[in-house]
Amino acid sequence: MTGRRVRFAMIAASGLIAFSQAPLADMGKAPVGPNGRYLSFEGGYLHQDGPDVTGHGIVVTGGGPERDVLVSPDDGFFAGGTVGFDTGTPYLDKFHRIEFFLLYGKADDSRSDTSPPAADLTLKTVDGTILVTDGLSAKTKVERESWEFGARLEHDQAVNPTTTVTWSLAPFVRNLEEETHTAVSACCDLQRSGKIDAWLYGISLSAEPERWLTPQLALVGRLGAGIYGYDADGKFRSSSDLDPDGFAASVSDGDSGFGFRGLLGVGLKYKLSPTSNIEGFAEADYFSKVPTAHLSSNSSAGGYESHVQDDDLWDLRTGLRLTFGFGPAPN
Repeated sequence: MTGRRVRFAMIAASGLIAFSQAPLADMGKAPVGPNGRYLSFEGGYLHQDGPDVTGHGIVVTGGGPERDVLVSPDDGFFAGGTVGFDTGTPYLDKFHRIEFFLLYGKADDSRSDTSPPAADLTLKTVDGTILVTDGLSAKTKVERESWEFGARLEHDQAVNPTTTVTWSLAPFVRNLEEETHTAVSACCDLQRSGKIDAWLYGISLSAEPERWLTPQLALVGRLGAGIYGYDADGKFRSSSDLDPDGFAASVSDGDSGFGFRGLLGVGLKYKLSPTSNIEGFAEADYFSKVPTAHLSSNSSAGGYESHVQDDDLWDLRTGLRLTFGFGPAPN
């Protein structure tokens, strides 16, 4: 696992020439004081549009067909921060500003069921071999967390006195964790879990137009697209309180590959002072391939092992961003 992560990090650092963007800091120009330092903080509502995860199963009528309960961790929150430096001396070619950023996001969902008359709740082992069909109550919870960190090099290109385009080049690393837990009360207490740990490594380039509508208010945007390498481990377990435990099983799986990342953002920036801005924004962040858990179906018609599979994921963020430079206003 360590060797694969190092290999993908080297690929991302040396060869992933892309058009994407790390979703942090002011869209457009940053307010910078004479000492060249500034901070940015952001947070708000996160909606994730991604794959559903299989939880427990339900037999709707006695002896009838089973159906899986699907859980969707759609809603959550995000928070992040950036520290930036602009000394006026280019770090690389025309890129004279550098930022280091950190972004966190979390979304979760759960589903609970109680067996109605003439119906049952079901749960299958993670290796797909044993199915328990006499469940009385069940609960499944899925939680997804992400951490992203990296650096951004920026260059401001003037179009006219009220319009600029900021170009950003940004290598990034993103960690994704997904945890699923199902508990069913039946002949005994049954447990089933899945955990995915994935790392994404990429490099990015974006365009951020900024147009001042008034001396205090600007319309800003962000457009990017790109590629990344990813590497994931998946661990799946099932157990019960029986002795001996016939429901005990475990499966390990892994996945790696490449994906596409795209970003689209729009916002309104208000100038609080010559060295501080507040920005309301909405952004859509797209990943073409994200490792997720595919747990065994709770069906009596055959079975398969739980495993890691790829699916696309949308991060939709709406929030506020505050950016301020240190020191007095520049001349």
